[in-house]
Amino acid sequence: MNSPGNSTFQQLKKFLRSPIGRFGLPLALLVIYAIVRFRSYDIGKHGPTRPTLTQAEAQQLEIQSKTLIGEQKFQDALEPTLKLHEAYPENYIYSGRLADMYDHLGRYADEAQMWEKYLDRSPTPVQACPQYGQAYWKQGSGHEKQAIAAFERCASFDPKNTDLIFYLAHSLEMSGDWDQAAQQYERGLEISPQYIDLELGLARCRVRQDRQDEAKQIAQKVLAKAPATADALLILGMVYLHQDKYRDARKVLDRGAKLAPNDTDFKQLLDRVAAEEKNSGDQRNRPDKQKPADGETRAKHASIAAQK
Repeated sequence: MNSPGNSTFQQLKKFLRSPIGRFGLPLALLVIYAIVRFRSYDIGKHGPTRPTLTQAEAQQLEIQSKTLIGEQKFQDALEPTLKLHEAYPENYIYSGRLADMYDHLGRYADEAQMWEKYLDRSPTPVQACPQYGQAYWKQGSGHEKQAIAAFERCASFDPKNTDLIFYLAHSLEMSGDWDQAAQQYERGLEISPQYIDLELGLARCRVRQDRQDEAKQIAQKVLAKAPATADALLILGMVYLHQDKYRDARKVLDRGAKLAPNDTDFKQLLDRVAAEEKNSGDQRNRPDKQKPADGETRAKHASIAAQK
């Protein structure tokens, strides 16, 4: 007699030799394999399952988040706000809220990341500007290109918005791209000719481009309508320094320093005026009374431009 084990084995052999056994079993295994692979791909593509919140839980977290933010407790507000963001990642409101919180906490890389998400999801992405570009700029000189790209993206949302044009132009100026910055300042002034910050930015670029007469003209135009504009006086001081007009430079810089006593740029340029006046006096006391060579003068001008 056959044992139960032998009987089962014989039945299995018989099944595998049958049409169903030969074709059905491999097909079933293939289906199972495909399901497992699909689930693995789906999880890898979309990440783990989102945390789910009941309506009551979401409302409670929303109250906690807003209350703590209202109390300026941004670190404490992170936990409930992050839970809301993880549960509803497509909700741009939570991305923007987190970006603001990270700004207060000095976590500028995280802030920039959240503004990126906000821009991708919000129906009004311009609301993230200029904070979006500033989040990159505040991370230091290594992020200048990202900051400029961010300000360019912001300006593209509303090409006639002169505030956004100013931020783009100023970021280019601060990175040392005087020519591109000047073009953007000019573009903004075509839209808003009386925008003083655009005028001052263009004047600063003209100083860097060694177009001193144009810089002087713009600064004087600003002072004619806003006499207490310290930045215009600073620009005039730089122009007079380039032109070796030390008395005029001292006059406007002294005036500007009184208007902006905490602006160290005035002190630096006044120190520069004093040094140049001393050098000029030494030159006059020389027997030959010769002026510096052209190359020496150009080097001095370059040094002055680097002060600001």
